[in-house]
Amino acid sequence: MKHYKTILVGLDGSTNSLSALEKAGELAQLMDAKLVLVTVVKPEFQVGFGGPGLEVNTLSAKQLEEKQAQAQKMLTEYQAKLPGQVKQQAVVVLGDPKVMLSETLPQKYQAELVIVGATGLNKLDRFILGSTASYVVRNTKADTLVVNE
Repeated sequence: MKHYKTILVGLDGSTNSLSALEKAGELAQLMDAKLVLVTVVKPEFQVGFGGPGLEVNTLSAKQLEEKQAQAQKMLTEYQAKLPGQVKQQAVVVLGDPKVMLSETLPQKYQAELVIVGATGLNKLDRFILGSTASYVVRNTKADTLVVNE
């Protein structure tokens, strides 16, 4: 088995996300790897179908701040679920989860492995645009592990 020093874990609060965290914790213990726990907050949200396509609105500064605080709280709860000896870092970032998890963050943290859940919370995005997990598998230069429940 390949040895990884840094493992990036994309977390969104879904059941598969929690399974990804558990698998990442196991691997980090086995390999003495550092985990970078990441939640990506999208600065916009979809309102619904209108006209020729999907309407997208930008979140207000207050809404964005609330989403970031919720994400940080979730990551803190996730960190508590990991064994104490696992080296870890929790990061909340703004942007497109697909790009952040496949390109930007693996490069920034020099992650050799990216772990994501097979499906996340946003089923509308998956239906229209394809899943984040599929995008990460196709576009990252790091190894990937997609975890189901």
